[in-house]
Amino acid sequence: MKRFLSKVTAGIASAVLFVLNAGAMSAFGTDAVWPVEPEYKTITTAFDSTRNTYDVSGYHNGIDIQANSNTNIYAAYPGKVISADWKDAYGYMVILYHEDIGVYTFYAHASALLVSAGQTVKAGDPIALVGSTGQSSGYHLHFGICNNLLNGWPCVTYYDPQTYFTYNGTPGTTTPAPECTCSDSYAGTYTTKGVTTYLNIRSGHGSEYSIIGRINPGDKVIVTKANGKWAHVTCNGVSGYSSMDYLQKVEDAKPGMTISGQTYPTGSLQIGAAFSLKGVIKSVYPIAKISGGVYTRSGEPTAQVCEIKPNTTSYDLNTYFDKQIVFNALSEGFYTYIVNAEDSLGNKYELVKSDFKVGNPKEEPQPDPDPQPDPDPDPDPVLEKGDINGDKEVSESDMVLLQNYLVRRGTFTEAQYKAADLNSDGTVDIFDMVSMRDALAEPTTW
Repeated sequence: MKRFLSKVTAGIASAVLFVLNAGAMSAFGTDAVWPVEPEYKTITTAFDSTRNTYDVSGYHNGIDIQANSNTNIYAAYPGKVISADWKDAYGYMVILYHEDIGVYTFYAHASALLVSAGQTVKAGDPIALVGSTGQSSGYHLHFGICNNLLNGWPCVTYYDPQTYFTYNGTPGTTTPAPECTCSDSYAGTYTTKGVTTYLNIRSGHGSEYSIIGRINPGDKVIVTKANGKWAHVTCNGVSGYSSMDYLQKVEDAKPGMTISGQTYPTGSLQIGAAFSLKGVIKSVYPIAKISGGVYTRSGEPTAQVCEIKPNTTSYDLNTYFDKQIVFNALSEGFYTYIVNAEDSLGNKYELVKSDFKVGNPKEEPQPDPDPQPDPDPDPDPVLEKGDINGDKEVSESDMVLLQNYLVRRGTFTEAQYKAADLNSDGTVDIFDMVSMRDALAEPTTW
């Protein structure tokens, strides 16, 4: 009976959601743009409508589209960017709101974000790049549609992206990008030339590519490389390409990277203690890679290390590092926390290096930083005649040592050699053995 009632309740709930969202449902069949390049059609995980009854992660609230890393993710429908940031298990995610049809679309697990909150986009505009961030087992786009957000997160009701839209639209460009032949000899700080309104930042080397940002008159523009016609630029937090016809160099760029507002472990942490990582990295050139984490004092990486390739000039460690490195998983011991980075020109920077310990491990002996030789080393002891082993008496043990020396089965120190020269002729030989035998047979004073 309880099972029957639960099914009836679930059915009523679904019916209510259907009625309440009738306005959103009316958008089914609306033309949209497939959110990745047209050749990527493989759906590795389908939509599960059970998510509308039990809104838990065990039921899939969108579709997973397999696609190559760092290929474009496109806005499926015109809208406004509600958020473009890190969303835990979703990784980097963009959420768009489409006012005319009353729904949100969301695009998760991106490797990089190309838009920011408040920005308006057209269908087919690049908004992110395909990645595998968050809880993901491979490169793909998790694409979903819903008509509610809860504290900024997608929530019921969800719709099947495979049936909600009709995908007749075309992305901003589907032309394969030509091989880049740009040179870093153009690198430097630039500003606009002859621009009275704004200069577009595009997603590729050419005016046929989508617009992803703009450069205002007089803006500072960082150029990392160019081919004389199109330049790789970063301006106002957006990285892309701009025509060099409207750019003029102000000065050659001087590479540099800094970190500010950082927090990292120092001193001693209790076993199981958590720690928050912060620090904003800023670079003259786009940050190509950030790597690091927790290492043993000998330099071996622990499980708490990670790497990210942001391709931006500014990056907050709290965005990704803080979510990947788990300090309360460390066992007792001595550790070093390290953050290294590299810019797009290949310049490398060590931004953080901090020693700390977890628990109360046994102190490791520290090497003498400036070892000095012993100012008064002990000289070789002076041994009495025949007392080769230094035990203060002449015995058969001394005879054995002398015998081994004579047959070249042993060696003597300088003091032992003098003690073995019983006849004091300056040479240790068989005559000294005779003297040793006589001494053992009848005590003799030399």
